[in-house]
Amino acid sequence: MTLDAALEMSCNTAFAGLGVEVENDAMVEQAQKFGFDTPLSIPMTVTQSHFPSTTDEAELMRQSIGQGDDRVTPLQIAMVSAAIANGGKQMAPYLVDTVRDASLRVVSKTSPSTLRTSVSEHTADELTSMMEDVVRSGTGTAAQIPGVTVAGKTGTAENTPGQSPHAWFTGFAPADDPKVAVAVIVEHGGSDGSEATGGATAAPIAKAVMEAVLNG
Repeated sequence: MTLDAALEMSCNTAFAGLGVEVENDAMVEQAQKFGFDTPLSIPMTVTQSHFPSTTDEAELMRQSIGQGDDRVTPLQIAMVSAAIANGGKQMAPYLVDTVRDASLRVVSKTSPSTLRTSVSEHTADELTSMMEDVVRSGTGTAAQIPGVTVAGKTGTAENTPGQSPHAWFTGFAPADDPKVAVAVIVEHGGSDGSEATGGATAAPIAKAVMEAVLNG
């Protein structure tokens, strides 16, 4: 199976095997290049996402598909997508754009700044192409926007025993000239419950958000 096909179909076994092939140290290093295990404020403190180091091969397989002891915030996932959309450069997120005084004079203004280079521009382009296939003909077709090329990735995360899975979708649009990046999580599958998947449950929400931004 090609990497493109594995991403398009969201094939867990392919990525579990790839994680073992890449090995723990490289997996941890790449996660950190995307901002995992790094303090972040926007300006309030944001809970750190975590990709743990392990010597257990089975655990590395689980972590390589987003399970095991992985911990991630929606903001972190949006930052990963945004970095891919931005040619591999991850920008610093911020909540406050401008501060004004009582007379509406600008006291301070936040300027965009680069946090780190997460992947090379070539790798970002390859990932973008694969994420386009996910939405074009894979698990993320529900995120399609007429007349706009969308890049995305679905996720369905196992929960604690007896609880419905969390449904995820992350992506950006337009893929060839990105204006918006999103991450959606529907905890416990929302109204879909145990039948929830990232493609069926979270992708339509991401589509609506991206459409609202692009049409705003």
